[in-house]
This record gives sequence, C-alpha cells and structure tokens, in this order.
Amino acid sequence: IMKPKFHFLIHLPVYICHFGPVIIFSTERYKSFNHIFWLTCIHSNWQGPTQDTCQTFAWFNIIKHIITSGFWYEK
Repeated sequence: IMKPKFHFLIHLPVYICHFGPVIIFSTERYKSFNHIFWLTCIHSNWQGPTQDTCQTFAWFNIIKHIITSGFWYEK
C-alpha cells in the first residue's frame, strides 16, 4: 500500500526545477534499506557497531555477487 507523502509537496517545485518532471517520488525503497541497517545494528555486539555493520554489508555483497552468477578473476 502506497501512502502519499504530503511533506514532499513543499519541496516538489524546487526538485522539478532542478531535476525535471517527477516520475516516481517514493521513499519505500529507503525505508526498507533503513530496516536492514537497523537489523545489522541490533545484532551487533556493541563493542564496534560500525565495524560489525560494515562486515555484515560486505558479507551481503559477497552473497549477492555469488547469487547473481558473479565470478572472480584468477591470476
């Protein structure tokens, strides 16, 4: 379900002047990323939360690379 974001109406004229017509103005994509980021922080040991989050996202990128049939060059 898409809820309209009325706050963006304030900024919309400036965005249209800078970037042209607004095709899709949705924040749902960013909300889902914030949820993933929040989950990585929750499962941290809080001794080094930034490092734990970086390692988790690095692991996500490795998994994404493998799942999308990526490969590594061998020298």
